[in-house]
Amino acid sequence: MSATNAKTTWRRDMRHMRDQQGPQSMPPLLQALTATSAWITASTIASYCQTGSEQTPSMIEEAAVKSGKILVYPRVLGAGKMVFKASVPRDTFEVGHYGIAEPPAAAETLDISTIDLFLIPLLACDQYGTRLGYGGGYYDRLLEAALGFRCGLGFDFQRVADLPREQHDVRMQGFLSGAGFEIF
Repeated sequence: MSATNAKTTWRRDMRHMRDQQGPQSMPPLLQALTATSAWITASTIASYCQTGSEQTPSMIEEAAVKSGKILVYPRVLGAGKMVFKASVPRDTFEVGHYGIAEPPAAAETLDISTIDLFLIPLLACDQYGTRLGYGGGYYDRLLEAALGFRCGLGFDFQRVADLPREQHDVRMQGFLSGAGFEIF
C-alpha cells in the first residue's frame, strides 16, 4: 500500500477515534508546555480555532495572553495556501474555508519567520514527529520556511508509534496532550 493510501485509511480511523474519544479526554497539560524553553522564549504564538472534535488550545491561549505573548491565527487563501494574520479581536473573525473561524482578510499578514511557537492541530503524531493532518498540505507548505518550534496539539490516543510519511511531510518538534509534552 502506498503512503498516500495508507494515510487515507489512518485519517478515516483517527478522525472516527477522535470523534468518539476526544470529548471525554483530558485537556492539554498546560504546565508541561509553559515550563519549556520553546514557551518561555516565545513572544509570538500561532494558534488555531478548534473545530469539531479537535483538541482545544483555549487554555494555552489564555496563558499566552496573561504572559503578554502575541497570538496569531491562520487564514486560508485558497487551495493549499495559508498565511498567519496579526492578532485581531476574536469577534471580528469570519467563517472561512472548511467552516473554520479565521481572522479577516484585512488583518495584517505576518512573515512566517516572526512566529516563535506553532500550535498545530492534527489527527495523529508518531514517535518521529510525523504529523498526520487532514490531507490538504496547508501546514506542510507553510512550515517548510518556518523557524519557530512546531508543536502538535492533540489527545493522548493521537500519539501513535509509527505513521506513513512522504517526503513533503514537515515533522513536529514536540507533541502536547493531557499526558504531557514530548520533544522529538
